[in-house]
Amino acid sequence: MRLRAWWLALCTGAALAQPLPPLPDPDRLAGQLLGGERGAAVVAVARGAQVLRGSASQPERAIDAEHALFEIGSVSKVFTGLLLAQAVERGELSLDDTLGQRLPRQTQGTPVAGLTLRQLVTHSACLPRTLAADGPDAVAEIRTLTPAQLWDALPQLVLAGQPPCAPRYSNLGMALLGNLLAQRYGRTWEMLVRERIAEPLGLHDTVQTLDATQRARMLPAFEGEAVAPLWDMDAYAGAGALRSSTTDLVRFGQALLAGREGPLGPAAERLLTPLGRYAGGEIGYGILILGPPERRVYLHDGLTGGYRTLWMLMPEGRQVLVASASNARAALPTLRGRVLAALFPVPSEPVPVAPAQLAPLVGEYRSGEGTLFRVVLHDGQLYARGGAQGFAPLVPVGPGRFARPERGLLLQFDDKAEPAQLTVQQGGAEQRALRSARAVAMAIPAQADLADAVGRYRLENGAVFSIRAEPGQLIARLAQQPAFPVFARAGQRDRYFYDVVPAELQFLRDADGRIDALVLHQNGEHRAERIDAIP
Repeated sequence: MRLRAWWLALCTGAALAQPLPPLPDPDRLAGQLLGGERGAAVVAVARGAQVLRGSASQPERAIDAEHALFEIGSVSKVFTGLLLAQAVERGELSLDDTLGQRLPRQTQGTPVAGLTLRQLVTHSACLPRTLAADGPDAVAEIRTLTPAQLWDALPQLVLAGQPPCAPRYSNLGMALLGNLLAQRYGRTWEMLVRERIAEPLGLHDTVQTLDATQRARMLPAFEGEAVAPLWDMDAYAGAGALRSSTTDLVRFGQALLAGREGPLGPAAERLLTPLGRYAGGEIGYGILILGPPERRVYLHDGLTGGYRTLWMLMPEGRQVLVASASNARAALPTLRGRVLAALFPVPSEPVPVAPAQLAPLVGEYRSGEGTLFRVVLHDGQLYARGGAQGFAPLVPVGPGRFARPERGLLLQFDDKAEPAQLTVQQGGAEQRALRSARAVAMAIPAQADLADAVGRYRLENGAVFSIRAEPGQLIARLAQQPAFPVFARAGQRDRYFYDVVPAELQFLRDADGRIDALVLHQNGEHRAERIDAIP
């Protein structure tokens, strides 16, 4: 894969001392990003002044890759972070300022009055993701909440602890910061972005409000096959309201990589300065930081109802990657994972390991940041999953060390410690976890049982389940909903459960032992007949 060859050149000093290889094929990357979904994707890769751009679409059509516009979602947070970095650089604000000091009228007597700007920009303010719980209410809040409604809601807000808390991603925190900046300067957040960032850098298409010409260049948005609406925002503008092009985002990245000598001056360096730990890496002014100091990667991704964007900076060779797609089901996590796995490769050569050495490693491990890692043993092989991800088979690569090379994942166990410890490295991030339980309430089914279940099943209402297999579990997708892993129940053949919703799938076999139907157990029992040929 050409992507891997390009990024691996960044990973050793020897490679860096030699001329960098050619840039990868952006058309190929765009196709991988879109993943066959409806809509379009554009990818731009740059090294210094050299920029290559490619696109893909489904159905196939011509795309003006240079001028196509997308919603960039939470990449907008980097612009909010830069506005704060500029204000701190000028001495107009301090990271230790509190909301109560800067917004006394709006926050007096509220739980957020003591929150500092540092806590807001590093997601350590103990705030929830939004005022509402996740789901339709949270989406409606992001799209429609006004600043006045935001202030009115603060007295009822409950913080998760005493700040600073362990990092917890919060759109609400960045919304508060964006509104504070607007209040401080008597300008809307949109005006501040335009006057202090977009116009000085010539980012003509990085806007919150589209003019008629720009609206015509917005690529139509989808969620699967369904048309998705644009997301306009008010109170949440600083958390995700911008629209932009890959052209503008490359230029923005190049300006930041130019450092204090570039058009953004010392604020560019300040933006990229680590302020705290975050998700196994570090965080600057709203920008995520991975890797050791000698091989930094700066990035953020953005998600709205119908768009996905990845924006990534690599100082070696002044390289920028921008990938945007106009479908909410674009394979953005996969693309990001591949890039980071190539940037931070792990050992891949298997070594012998005695079966007796595997059993003591099984269990549940929880990191200080709250991530739960589950490790199970099946047929002499370890499988692991982190958070909401599915299980992955692990390759033994050293004493107590196991890898999944294609994902850049490395696990180091210390089962002699009390409690046992697990260090997880992936994509330039590292988390340490302690074993909280020796047993895992999940099982790895037989590969033959997984293969038997693969197929398509139709419910009485016409909705179709699509079932595919991955090592360790099935992946189930109902109609146009997102696909989720389902996990085998120990001791119950053909019974699988979701851990994102309270629901189960039970596969039914005919007299010959072949699966010909499934039953969805969720608010009752719903039978789905198999509609593809039984293997």
